Amino acid sequence: DAALFPGRRRKGSFESQRPSAVSAAEPSSQVRLRLDTKVTKSGSADALFQEAIDAVRHRRAELELDPAYQNIETSAVTKLKQDELELTRRVFARTDPERDLTSDLSQAGHDIDPYWNPFSQVKGLKDQVTAEFDEYARYVSVAEAKRVRIQVKKSIKRNTQVYNPYSEEFRKWHGREKGFEQAPKPFRIPDKHWEPAPLQVRLGKEKITWRDVDIIQHFLADNGYILPRRTTMLSRQKQKRLVKAVRGAQRMSLIPYTWRLKDFQAMPLTDPLQWMADRLTDRVVEHRDRRSHAMLKVMMERYSELNFRIFLAHEAREASRAANQESSAG
Repeated sequence: DAALFPGRRRKGSFESQRPSAVSAAEPSSQVRLRLDTKVTKSGSADALFQEAIDAVRHRRAELELDPAYQNIETSAVTKLKQDELELTRRVFARTDPERDLTSDLSQAGHDIDPYWNPFSQVKGLKDQVTAEFDEYARYVSVAEAKRVRIQVKKSIKRNTQVYNPYSEEFRKWHGREKGFEQAPKPFRIPDKHWEPAPLQVRLGKEKITWRDVDIIQHFLADNGYILPRRTTMLSRQKQKRLVKAVRGAQRMSLIPYTWRLKDFQAMPLTDPLQWMADRLTDRVVEHRDRRSHAMLKVMMERYSELNFRIFLAHEAREASRAANQESSAG
């Protein structure tokens, strides 16, 4: 204590250092001078406390560099360390007798705690840091999405007229001249360079008749007009069949003249079994599909009330052609 606080008075020395009557009789100016020396130069309320703390820190830093002070260890401190280690051993011996959770460092000195496991704290800290970073990333993503949404709203509000095709700002933004604007001309390219969509390819392979309203409605505009061939991506022959099918469906009152049916309203006007028989017949006639041929044979046995006229005519033509080939070969 004396080394840390050199100005501290020892117990019992108060009487020896008590000022005598002669010193008490000193002039008031000298007493006032001693009082003035104890007051700090700064005028703040905690200036004296801060100076005392700085003096203690400065003295401690000087003593830490002294090798004689570093080796000093009192008996009381040593006894406290031994008691702490012994209590720790007893606690762990009672809670973990098999030493499954604690480390057994019997040869370690007293400089470190032999029961300290660094991995448990590091693992917990790692999980905590990961959770904090995940939460921070979530907050950042939410804040970024909100910022982008606010910017989009501000941009739309600021440029409302730019998105209006009938406004002056829209014309200036797109660099269009003021005056009468002609209708845009279609972009015509040869048929071989067309790139039809998968649905258009599938519809192009179907047989279009006036009964197939579900197929016709894909080739009609919202006002009921027939779409051009550059839009339907059909061949010339298919487009002609489409026009005939649309006119026939309009005459039969299956589809209106001035507007387009809804998807749930477009139903083919035919028996499902008859529709299947017609589609299988088309496959047999166009692609010579053997599977469709076998299915038609089965349907003729089970559903004799259906109309198989086209299929029977095709079978008769094929039989006559085969007979002619045999006669010519013989």
